[in-house]
Amino acid sequence: MKAGPFSLVLGILCLALIAAAQPGLAGGAWPRGKDKGFLSLSYSTFGDVMGYMQSLSYQVPGVEPVELTQEIAAYFEYGITENLTFGIDRIQRPHEHSFSTVYFLRRNYSRPNWRSSYGFEVGMGGYRDWRQINDTQFRVGASWGRGFETRWIDGWVDIDAKMSGLDKARTMAWKVDSTLGLKPGERSLFYLQMQSGALDGYPTYTRAQPTYVMKLGRGISIESAVTIGLENDESQGMKIGAWLDF
Repeated sequence: MKAGPFSLVLGILCLALIAAAQPGLAGGAWPRGKDKGFLSLSYSTFGDVMGYMQSLSYQVPGVEPVELTQEIAAYFEYGITENLTFGIDRIQRPHEHSFSTVYFLRRNYSRPNWRSSYGFEVGMGGYRDWRQINDTQFRVGASWGRGFETRWIDGWVDIDAKMSGLDKARTMAWKVDSTLGLKPGERSLFYLQMQSGALDGYPTYTRAQPTYVMKLGRGISIESAVTIGLENDESQGMKIGAWLDF
């Protein structure tokens, strides 16, 4: 669908949400906390893995070899107040010379006696596609999360939805990440994230990303994940990264 005059609408919504943000586990649904920070760096590669492996062993004359997409991501959060968080979300694909950078503010609503926590965010930033066309993007998001404890294991569930649009291109995209996380011990986390989304006129994709995180100490953790395309996405991939809580 075409975005139409979405710049004005999103601008008004951004001002309204920021005005509502009174001074006052990381993730969209939970507040970061005043003067607390989080940084993650990751490298991902994905695509037609089987075709890529075959092209390494045998090159068909006249046929371009299969290439995998490489992606470098950086994510930063810092708690301005107990419930207001500033963040930077950047993704770069070096071989395509493309990138996406979003600067955002998130307002969280949670109380000690609430079973659920909620977050609402607005953001904007720069965007460059594979054709080297620069644009400005706007993004709004909403998230919900709930932790749980059992006799055997603790964990959480959350849903994080975002919609973004490009100013010049007049296109919009949406995505929803649904996560089930488990905490087997103090030094490890495991979660399964189901990712869905779509871009103007394209069918909705669905993929799964199981992830394991190991805490090393001093606020440092390492993560490893695999990506499996399920619907309208036949790619497979892997991801490695590092987290820092400070």
